[in-house]
Parts: sequence; C-alpha cells; structure tokens
Amino acid sequence: MKRILIPAVLAGLVLAQAAGAAERRTLVIASGEVTGYYFPVAGALCRVINKDHPLGLGCAVMPSSGSAANVAALKAGDADLALVQSRAAQMAAIGAEGFKDAGPMADLRAIMALHGEVAVVVARPGAGIDNLGDLKGKRVNLGKPGSFQRSMAETVIDASGLSQGDLSVLVELDLAEQAAELCQGNIDAAVFTGIHPMPEVQMAVEECGASLVQIRSKSMDSFFKKVPWVARFAIKGGTYDGQKEDVAAIGLKTLLVTSKLSADEVAAIAKTIWANFAAFTRLHPALRGLSKAETSRDGIPIRMHDGVEKAPAER
Repeated sequence: MKRILIPAVLAGLVLAQAAGAAERRTLVIASGEVTGYYFPVAGALCRVINKDHPLGLGCAVMPSSGSAANVAALKAGDADLALVQSRAAQMAAIGAEGFKDAGPMADLRAIMALHGEVAVVVARPGAGIDNLGDLKGKRVNLGKPGSFQRSMAETVIDASGLSQGDLSVLVELDLAEQAAELCQGNIDAAVFTGIHPMPEVQMAVEECGASLVQIRSKSMDSFFKKVPWVARFAIKGGTYDGQKEDVAAIGLKTLLVTSKLSADEVAAIAKTIWANFAAFTRLHPALRGLSKAETSRDGIPIRMHDGVEKAPAER
C-alpha cells in the first residue's frame, strides 16, 4: 500500500509545482531602439512589475524599431504590452495613415501615459517674439519635410492659430543646425521637440541668450478638441539657464498600451506602478517630473482599458 501511496503523493507535488509554474507568466513589452528612450522606460516598467509580480506576472523588454513595430507585435501576439506614441496610437486604432493597410485596431487600449516628447518655441534675442502671435511675419525654422521635428513644428503653428503662410520665411533646417542659425541671426525662431532639457536648446540659451516662448493662444482649447493626441506640458522653471518661470508647451505622450490583457491583469499592473510610482519615476531621467495625474489626463486619444478603472485607489 505504501509503495502505491508514495508515488501518488510525489506525482501530486509535481503537478502542484507545474501548476504554480503555469500560473507565473512573463509579459513581453515592446519598446524601441536600445539607444532611444522607449527601451529604458520599458525597462523601468519591467523592474517595477518584476519587483512585486502582481498576479504572478513577470515582465521582459523586447527592443523594436518603434511605435509601428510595437503595434504590429501586439497584433501578432508577440507582445502583451507596448509603448506607442499618442499620435501613432490614434492612427492605429482607426486604421489611418501608415496603419491603413493593417486596418483599424479596435481593441487597442491605453493603460497610462508616460513621458512626453515636448515641443518648445525658442526665439533669438531682439526678435520681438514674446508670444505665439508674434511669429507672424518672422523667419521660423520648421525642420526638414517629412521629419518628426517638422510635423511637431507644424502642430505648434496650427495650435497658435496661424498658418505657414503667415510666416515671412519658412526655413527647413535640421535640428542640429537650429541653435547656430538662431544665434547668428539667420532665423528669428525655431521649434525644438524632444525630452527636456535638450542640449540643442541649451546651446541656443547659452550662446546667445535665446529664450523660450509660451505656447498659448485663444484657439488652444478648440485645437485640443480637434487634435486629441496632443497634450499640454510645462517646461519647469530652472530647466534651462535663466528660465525662472514655467513655460507652457505642447507635445505627444508615450502611451503604455495593450490589446489582449484582461481587466484583472491590467488592474494589477496599474496598481503596482502607482504603488511604486516615486521609485519608478526615478529610474530614468525621461520619467522625472511625471505626476500620477498626467498618466490619465489629456493627450490620450484612444480608449482607456477597463482594468484601469478597477485600480483607482492607488492614484
């Protein structure tokens, strides 16, 4: 009898261990190039998830070429989570622009917004540019056609209530050329977009006393309704030399998204991130200054996941 019982008990233990192993699941988060911002930010998310293992979930980072590749990875089932730029998320959800052939991704959902790529207007001293309306009749660099810098500069012009035709000269310089051209007086203003502080903006500030212009206008509220993937930001005072006050800016947010995770899984992930939020935002410079309020505020153009609503107490 004992010879029969002992193997049965051992078999039960093996089955229990197998069940426990099956319960632990590693989520794959599609990120970006290893030299960019998405990859280390995804690493920060995984570090928090792997610390607490909510619902037995773990996390691993998958490098990629960016937002479009991440959406494709979600669709193919190669990733469970992804970092996607807010505009790309909107286009993927409705199947527009570069996502037209793939069709609408109706199940794409946002979990939270993270850091942003923020556009600022920088004016040279003596240009007479104190607000967005002063750009009218000025020489403004919008960047190379087809570039991300150009699309963001055009967004700023649109938000200002002006048109490109209102500029006296529309210049098409690379980001790396802007500071020098600004300080030499060849242009009056330029739009810089990135994670702040940007070395290119700092160069213009240090070399010729260039200043940041508040991105505000009477048409701003209607602009945000028309362009939901753009969000309000503030460049905190002291970010650049001589900048004493916060400067209003606009930009695109980085969204943590999913398409197949359950409400319970998303709630567990969200609770874990919010519970460890202070530590999380210290893990990479791009996350510093991020507030809990910003994780679910404007600039999120797709539906929030139902699971987020199950974890409101941590915010």
